[in-house]
Amino acid sequence: MAPDSSAPIAWTIAGSDSGGGAGIQADLKVMSAFGVHGCSVITALTAQNTMGVLLAEPVSEAMLREQLRAVASDLPPTVIKTGMLGSVESCGMVADFLEALEGSPTLVCDPVMVSTSGSSLLDTEARDIMIKRIFPRVDILTPNLFEAGQIIGSDDVGNAEDAAKQILETGVRSVLIKGGHAEGNTSSDYWTDGRNSMWLTSPRLDTNETHGTGCILSSAIASAIALGQEIPDAVVIAKTFLNQCIKNPANVGAGPGPIMIEPFRNDPADRPQVVGGGVDSAPKVVAGSADPGLKVVGGNADPGLKVLGGGVDPAPTESASSPPATMQNPASPPPATNQHSHLRRLSKIFVDDPAYFITTCTKGRLKILDNPMAHQILREEWDGAFDRYGWAIGSYVVMPDHVHFFCKPTPDAGKLSELMQHWKEWTSKRIKQELNIEGSVWQEEFFDHLLRSHESYSEKWNYVEQNPVRAGFVQKASDWPYAGCIHYK
Repeated sequence: MAPDSSAPIAWTIAGSDSGGGAGIQADLKVMSAFGVHGCSVITALTAQNTMGVLLAEPVSEAMLREQLRAVASDLPPTVIKTGMLGSVESCGMVADFLEALEGSPTLVCDPVMVSTSGSSLLDTEARDIMIKRIFPRVDILTPNLFEAGQIIGSDDVGNAEDAAKQILETGVRSVLIKGGHAEGNTSSDYWTDGRNSMWLTSPRLDTNETHGTGCILSSAIASAIALGQEIPDAVVIAKTFLNQCIKNPANVGAGPGPIMIEPFRNDPADRPQVVGGGVDSAPKVVAGSADPGLKVVGGNADPGLKVLGGGVDPAPTESASSPPATMQNPASPPPATNQHSHLRRLSKIFVDDPAYFITTCTKGRLKILDNPMAHQILREEWDGAFDRYGWAIGSYVVMPDHVHFFCKPTPDAGKLSELMQHWKEWTSKRIKQELNIEGSVWQEEFFDHLLRSHESYSEKWNYVEQNPVRAGFVQKASDWPYAGCIHYK
C-alpha cells in the first residue's frame, strides 16, 4: 500500500463558463496543472460560447450558502481565489463567509468588475460591498486597467504606480495591475505591496485567443501560493505560466477562443523580464517581500539555472510620469561582472556570494520523508554533492512530503539543475528500495530562490526552521529530528 498523501487545497469562488475557457472551468484546470486540488463554489451560471454570452444568472442564495458550508466542513483551503461574484447578494454572502472563516487562508481576488470590452459586470452596490468588506481581507488583488479605474473612481488610470498606491488604501495587502489591455509591443504588469514593487514585461503576442487569461493568471498565483511560494514569487511564476498558455490556443469555436492549459513547463522563453525595487526607490532586479533576493525557479524543462529576472531584453525606459496606457517597464540595471560566469546568466544580477534556497516535493505529496531511514539517505547524498558536483550544502529541514535546503556553488560547480537531477535520481532509487514503492519519489520540478545577502539567508532560515512547529509536529524547532546542516551553516 502506498503511503498516505495529500495535495494542497485551493478554492475558487467564481462563475461557470459553459464554453470552458474561463471562470470555474479555467480555474480548476490551472490548479490541476500545478498539482493542487481545486474545490469550486459556483456563484453564477452562464450560457456562453466563443461568440458571446447568451444568458447569465446567479445561483440561489441557498445553493451558494450550502456550497460554502460543504467545502468548509471537509476541505479546508490553503488559498481561496475569488472571481466573478456577480450580484449584491453573492458579494454579501461571500463577505459574511470570509469574516467568519476559521484559519487564515491566503485570499487572491480577481475582482471581475469590467469585461475585456469595457462593459460593467458588477453594479455599484455590489462593487461597494466588495471594496469595503472583501478587499480588507485580500492578500493580492489582480485588476485589469478598467477595473483599477473603477476602484479608484477614474475613467483613466493615469499612472499604474499611483493607481496601485490608491488601491492599497482600500486595505488589500498587495495589488497586481494587469497591462494586457494597454497598447504597444510589450505587455507590462505592475505589482506592489506598498514596500516593494516590480514590473513584469513580456513581448505582446499577436493573437485573439485570449479568453480566460485573467482567470488563468489569478488561479496560477493561487496555485503557486498553495505550493508554498511567497506572493512576489507566485506572481512571476503565474505570469510565466500565462505566457506559456497564450502561445498554445485551443483552436476551437468560431469566435475569440480559449487557450490550452497544460502542466507548467517553465520555459525560459515564457518568463517575463522582472525589474523592481522598494517603493520610491531606483529600479533594480526584482525584490521579494521580506527577502530582497532575486526570485528564480528551476525545473527539468531547461538544464540551466532558471532566472526569472533579466532573461528578456529590457523594454525602453519610461519615466514614472509617462502615459499609463503603455505600461512600460523601467530599464534593467547594467550587467554585473563575470566573476561567477560558470552559472548561466548570473552576470545579469549583483551577487558576490551566491547561495540558493531549494524546495522540492515528493510526487503526489507522499508523506515518506520524516523517518530516520529517509533522513539518513538524504544526508548521505547531500554530503557527496561537494566532491561530485562542486556544491556545498548548508542547513536543511526535511518535512513529511518536501524538503528545504540551502546550497552554494564552488568555482568548479556544475549546473544547479544537474545537481538536482542526480540527487533526485539517487535518493529516489535508495528510498524506493527501502520502502518498496513504485515510481519516482520526487516531483520533476523544483523551486530555487537566489539569496543576495547573508541577511537574506538568515531571514529565510529563521522562517523555514519553524516549519515543523507551524505544522504542529513539535513544540520548538530544536526538537525536530529531521533538520540540520551538511557543509556549512
